Amino acid sequence: MDLRTRLIHRLLRLLSDHLMLPLFEAMGGTQDSVLGGRLCVLRTIGRKSGQPREIPLNYAPTTAGVALLAGFGRSAGWVYNLRAQPRTEVLVGERCYRATAVEISHPVQALRATRAVLRNAGVAGFFYGWDPRRASDEQLAGVVSETVCFHLRFDEPPAWGA
Repeated sequence: MDLRTRLIHRLLRLLSDHLMLPLFEAMGGTQDSVLGGRLCVLRTIGRKSGQPREIPLNYAPTTAGVALLAGFGRSAGWVYNLRAQPRTEVLVGERCYRATAVEISHPVQALRATRAVLRNAGVAGFFYGWDPRRASDEQLAGVVSETVCFHLRFDEPPAWGA
């Protein structure tokens, strides 16, 4: 990861921990917005510490849960945590869902999930230097090769229908 990416990652982590998570807690749930896009809070268990961890992430709804994208790649802490313990919880709006995380490895499914998440990511979707709503498959394939996609399959049908 280059210095610019590390600095952006650090800034976003600080905003997440000190602004977004307290704001979601005060509001009683996540809120979708034009700037932030569709946001959920992923709750994992730290693979080393065993402590609960929370991180706000952009998501795309699926028929059985949500798709997530590790925008900073395979080294994101939550990626390691989900790989170590795929049973998780995710806060979407005012509802908390128990879920099982499955890494999306099929290239076509990963491309589809990446496109959906980036379209729902608000301004974060533009961090790659192009409009995610109009991105070509080739542009998205570059993102897919650098990131990780997960599908969180909810234990119960999502509020938006199965």
